[in-house]
Amino acid sequence: YNNPTNLFVADFMGSPAMNLIPATIDGNGNALSVVLQREAREPISLRLADAPTGLSAFHSKPIIFGVRPEALTDPEGAERNASNIATADCHIEVVEPAGSDTFAVTNLGGKAVVARLRADANIQPGTVTPLAFNLTKAVFFDPATENRIV
Repeated sequence: YNNPTNLFVADFMGSPAMNLIPATIDGNGNALSVVLQREAREPISLRLADAPTGLSAFHSKPIIFGVRPEALTDPEGAERNASNIATADCHIEVVEPAGSDTFAVTNLGGKAVVARLRADANIQPGTVTPLAFNLTKAVFFDPATENRIV
């Protein structure tokens, strides 16, 4: 669940499934960022504190950025012990209360991306809201082989 070896496993395990977002890698060495395109807005650049060693070979190349809905949340609901949280403003398209959670949908990399927020998160469709990405739990895939980049 947390360490899928390929895209099939990442997409198959979990409900809702892992968000699999087309992205690119910017930077080099220990200063890597994942860049996510947004419709009619500047791209989001998320600095990676502990990027997998193999990720530097993908500089300026397409990758698939995988993040589970629970690792994408409102800043107040972000895991306090995570070593790499990055926040970015996202346009919220859909909000779906679901009892103990609220699910919000935004669009990144041309894909609908699901965030899992606290039930009491103050979020409305049609607004731009900061979302926290727990990059400690992010995984990266090679789109050509569909295998995880380690």
